[in-house]
Amino acid sequence: MTDPPAPAHPPGSAELLRTFWADAALAPERWPYLEFQARRYPAIARFLRPYGPWTGRRVLDLGGGVGSLSVALAAELGGSFDVAEYHRAEGAHLEALRRRGIDRAFSVDLTRPDPLRELPTGYDAILLVEVLEHLLVNPLWLFRSIWDHLAPGGLFFLTTPNQARAGNRLRLLLGRSIKEKGRYPWDGAPVYGHVVEFSRAELDLLARAESLAPDRAEVVQQLPSVRPGSGARAMVRLLNTGLARRWELGDDILASFRKVPRSPDGRCPVPLDVSGRL
Repeated sequence: MTDPPAPAHPPGSAELLRTFWADAALAPERWPYLEFQARRYPAIARFLRPYGPWTGRRVLDLGGGVGSLSVALAAELGGSFDVAEYHRAEGAHLEALRRRGIDRAFSVDLTRPDPLRELPTGYDAILLVEVLEHLLVNPLWLFRSIWDHLAPGGLFFLTTPNQARAGNRLRLLLGRSIKEKGRYPWDGAPVYGHVVEFSRAELDLLARAESLAPDRAEVVQQLPSVRPGSGARAMVRLLNTGLARRWELGDDILASFRKVPRSPDGRCPVPLDVSGRL
């Protein structure tokens, strides 16, 4: 089997996704934020394409929001996609997904100890894109559940903000906090936003602890907005080349892992401290 030809519109393009958002009856005031999220999709598609052919493979987009990424990747790469999000798509939204090759939509709460227990197993790939940084949970629980739901040798792909990005390093040198503002609502609502961030090496360690072997990783600088100026574009180019790339100064981590067999004796594959923690 071979991959389908490239679509008329690149993944994440306004033409491709706005048609979906309209068919899904998503409120127009949400579109600017959805378009902001979609600026990452071309880099994700480039990263995932070498793992093809995707035709006939089962993919779970975990924490997939309204399903925009699945729609973009299904058009670009092929494959059979499911979307899992806290609120399950329904009505016109669900029908718009199905017309674009998204087979199933599930409701999932990623803050539970066994978050995927009600979802199907045997996925060829599971995607976790810009989700991990929002979860006030032990990531080992989530990685353990992802391992359980992957087929043997299956692919786990995630993206998350790079804690060691250039902006954070500068803030620390100036004695300023690198934590995102607005995380603690005054009215007592749940903590929101980027509640935790990771370095690439830390993600590798956590994944290896759950028998997810690191395969490839890139630290990239994404465009800061949908329509950046020339100065912002120049900064993006600078942070994606040379020493900046080697020192991992970009703002986004793209990483893939392969499911490998767990230890027969049930021990953690990486060293733990005296209290049994990473």
